[in-house]
Amino acid sequence: MALVRSERPAAGIARIVLDDPAKRNALSAGLRQALIAEVEAALADEAVRAIVLTGAAGTFCAGGDLSSMGIMTGEVARARMKGSHRLIRLLMAAEKPVVAAVEGPAMGGGAGLALLGDALVMGEAAVIGFPYFKVGLVPDYGLFHTLPRRVGAGHARRLFNTAATVRSAEALAIGLCDRVVPDAEVQAAALAQAELLAALPALAFAMTKQQLGQMPASLEAALEMETLAQTVAFGSADHAEGKRAFFEKRRPRFGSDGGAGA
Repeated sequence: MALVRSERPAAGIARIVLDDPAKRNALSAGLRQALIAEVEAALADEAVRAIVLTGAAGTFCAGGDLSSMGIMTGEVARARMKGSHRLIRLLMAAEKPVVAAVEGPAMGGGAGLALLGDALVMGEAAVIGFPYFKVGLVPDYGLFHTLPRRVGAGHARRLFNTAATVRSAEALAIGLCDRVVPDAEVQAAALAQAELLAALPALAFAMTKQQLGQMPASLEAALEMETLAQTVAFGSADHAEGKRAFFEKRRPRFGSDGGAGA
């Protein structure tokens, strides 16, 4: 049975589903490899404008597969982490928008996976947890990078130090997620969010995402990055289409390749 499946719920949208319900979609080596393959395929597909990342059977992801974590040598542990890092880098560098649709628990590495999204939609009963200290581990899956950017250093420290499990209402209040909806509406809400992001100018979105990933930066570094990016954007077909739409008083139609729609 495939551990990850890909669907096309709407034009331009790829929904990638973690599908190992017997293990609550835990991040086993096999699931990670299958997820990498599906993400790479979606990013390479010119028809895909945005990605929804979710889990099957009402569970986003239970985190690391503890059953596979025996006594590891340093070499084995390092290889395991490098495998995870390939997936993290792929999603962080994705130039297409990624929306995480969280139903049920997103724990440990599952929380890290969800926070790699450009937008995060939670169901009312969903939870995001950081239980690392309970099992004598440190946060991983990029959480030292993504969580403080989401909620600030103070909240990040508290969540790590208390091995917190955060319910949806608190997650929304502290900025851990972008939207909370009834559990039955999570997939529809995530799809709607993906469609909104898919309509953005692809080139400008990609460069903005890249710059946000390098923040905080000094003012001079930020100004230099915006100069480089805006110089490229000024010459793009998306900018030409945006200007035409502005003067014609209509919505812009940005193309999937950074060009204007027909």
